[in-house]
Amino acid sequence: MANEIVQINADKIAALTGFKPEEIAIVKNTVAKGTTDTELAYFLNMAKSSNLNPFMKEIWCYKDNKGNLLVFAGRDGFLKKAQENPRWNGMTSSEVCLNDKFEMDIISGTAKHVPNYKERGKILGAYAIIKPKGCDLATIEWANFDKYNKGQYTWSAYPEDMIKKVAETHALKKAFGITGLQSEYDYTEKDEIVVPIEEVPKIDIVKQKIISGLAEYEGENKDTIQDMCLEKDKVGEFDLEFAEGVARQIGLEL
Repeated sequence: MANEIVQINADKIAALTGFKPEEIAIVKNTVAKGTTDTELAYFLNMAKSSNLNPFMKEIWCYKDNKGNLLVFAGRDGFLKKAQENPRWNGMTSSEVCLNDKFEMDIISGTAKHVPNYKERGKILGAYAIIKPKGCDLATIEWANFDKYNKGQYTWSAYPEDMIKKVAETHALKKAFGITGLQSEYDYTEKDEIVVPIEEVPKIDIVKQKIISGLAEYEGENKDTIQDMCLEKDKVGEFDLEFAEGVARQIGLEL
């Protein structure tokens, strides 16, 4: 009986969106979990109108902490939209490190960047520059590494690529006026709820970095440090000072 109800709903949504019932079932269980039939139909129509493929995860959706539906796209989704525009003229981007020589002029949309390849130092952020055809000025965007680094594996393994994706996404959205789609890099999951990064206390972001760092740490004192972190968190004493001490022990940059 339950399968029959799902099939009826899928048929109705199929009529509204043009997706096949079996495709709708896949989307419902992957990139549109927890959506109502109305929300699912809205999401699928948005995917169709924006020419982004939910099966390639070019577009997906979540609920925010107020139950609102948020439709997301990754850098590749925004890049696809921009490249479809006849004004597409390429994009320049790079990570910037502590020992690089870097100057950025937001007004003129220009940057002077000389990387120090011998010893670049800590990643500070990344910039992206786009000048669509027919535009007098370029769009330039800067992304601060400490703000967007979520401490997850991909950020630890590919920090340069991840922070460049943030800057590129912001530049693509602004340069081509892409609306209706949220950037995945401006949101994170807190207590299994998607919220803007600005709403997440810094200590929560730091904790996630510590957890990710400990997962890769191979020192003999790993278990001791993990137990200490759990105890400090339990009694409400896992603050920034304590986190910095742990980071030094395991060789992690916060």
